[in-house]
Amino acid sequence: MSRGTYLLIGAAIGAGMAAALNYFLGPAPETTYDAHYRSRLDFALDEGRRAASEREQDLRLQIKQMRRTAGSIADDAT
Repeated sequence: MSRGTYLLIGAAIGAGMAAALNYFLGPAPETTYDAHYRSRLDFALDEGRRAASEREQDLRLQIKQMRRTAGSIADDAT
């Protein structure tokens, strides 16, 4: 391939990376530019933290229920 081809490939890759960075680090829909500014990345990270917290609470509840069930089974066996 010639130098021109490599230049075009590099320019295309650079443009694609710039578009991706602009999308992820740009403002979320309906965002105002004030103290509460949030990018799409900030919004996604907050949603991920919220979902992880909810999942952790569900798992803790399941563990408590399993311990109660295991304790009642042990009490019945003796």
